[in-house]
Amino acid sequence: MLNILIMRVSAIGDVIHTLPCVFLLKKLLPNARISWVVQQKAASLLIGQPFLERVYVLPDHFLYPKNMRTTLRITKELRAVQWDGIIDFQGLTKTSMLLTFLYGKKYGFDKNNARWSLSTLFTDHQTTPVFSNIVQKNLSLAADAAYDLAPYKSCPAVHTMQPAFQLSVQEHDKQAVQGWLHDNQIASFIALCPNTTWASKHWPTEHWVDIAEQLAQQASKERPLVIVGSSFGQAAKDLVKELSNNNIPFYIMPSWHLAMTGYALTHARLVIAPDTGLLHLCDYLGIKTIGIFGPTSKKQHGPFLDGDNVQQAIQIACPHFYKKEHGDGDVNCMTLFTPNDMLLQINTALK
Repeated sequence: MLNILIMRVSAIGDVIHTLPCVFLLKKLLPNARISWVVQQKAASLLIGQPFLERVYVLPDHFLYPKNMRTTLRITKELRAVQWDGIIDFQGLTKTSMLLTFLYGKKYGFDKNNARWSLSTLFTDHQTTPVFSNIVQKNLSLAADAAYDLAPYKSCPAVHTMQPAFQLSVQEHDKQAVQGWLHDNQIASFIALCPNTTWASKHWPTEHWVDIAEQLAQQASKERPLVIVGSSFGQAAKDLVKELSNNNIPFYIMPSWHLAMTGYALTHARLVIAPDTGLLHLCDYLGIKTIGIFGPTSKKQHGPFLDGDNVQQAIQIACPHFYKKEHGDGDVNCMTLFTPNDMLLQINTALK
């Protein structure tokens, strides 16, 4: 029985991009017990999932002095296990520091593919992946680690594993979602998810309002608009305010945890979002999406598992590629994709 630890502590999208690796490891190492160490903000996606033996939850910013007591306690629990394999899918300074205290063979990316090139000093085995999408990159590391632990003769393609991909939701959580849909007489809906962590990734609020107005004019009761994230993101808060000011009808999805929100989104006809965790969660769950990509690459970081989602993702040419903030003199490239362009994409997707 092999004990495997996955290290992908953040962010939400990165955690989702790593989920397929669990199912690959289970396929290649059927007797393995797989655990995961993750930060609090993404933990609700993993806690209680039957495909994981245990989830170790670190505080967000777990190296900050105020969080050090909790971090030391979790590190002590991790040190109590003799891991057969510890797979660091991030290669960051913070994950490398954690690795130094743990027992077991350690796997990570080579210096050209790790987020921090010196992270190779903290791993025993480095992988040089060949990939176009980040999901492929992660699967490459998982497959390499599995082969080192127990050499296999053949490795399954990701699409052959997809039917096994899952995200379990507690029955009472399902009932809460169903109750909200029933109370609001919503059978299916179009979800607008404007929040994202980088300022440069945001599609302008006025564009969201414009497309919401056009959709509201077209929509019937069978296709209402639902705004996701108004309790935790300024972009969604701004959108709710502007829609209210313009008397555009919409619903606000309650502030549920990630797995519950994912279950709610399985009832959506379409989810529209920039490069953000919810977009990647929808692709993992097979929910129809339109992703808006500007300063990040849709080919590398966009939908990968659902072919329609891959085709429907938008790539806007951005001079400030991979900049989190707009610099002085930078053109906000996200304005270049207009609401009329989006409406054409929506109509194509809903066919």
